[in-house]
Amino acid sequence: MKLPPAPFKNVPDVQKHQKIDDSRVSPEMRKAAEGLEATFMSEMIKSMRETAEPSEFSLHNSASDIYQGMLDQEYADISAKGNSLGLSEQIIDYWLRSQPQPTYNKNRSLGTGGTNED
Repeated sequence: MKLPPAPFKNVPDVQKHQKIDDSRVSPEMRKAAEGLEATFMSEMIKSMRETAEPSEFSLHNSASDIYQGMLDQEYADISAKGNSLGLSEQIIDYWLRSQPQPTYNKNRSLGTGGTNED
């Protein structure tokens, strides 16, 4: 028996991810986007930890909670820098699309840069 094709097989937006033009991305923009992705990952890991039942053999005190939180934050930071979810790329893409494109006056002739050219 042959299975029908996957419903998203022929949809180009699902298969291809457009590459962002790195010349338009400042280091601050990339750092901010990775920070947002890391915050999202950290909250997701924190929520996942809260749903897990603690083992009777696990050490559970305030120090281990602090260590576990720091470790989870490090996991989130590493994940964001590795672009594992791709959220930072989507955030940057959104920011770039929301910025107006520069327009140039094609009717104006280029001058020499001196004064009183108009």
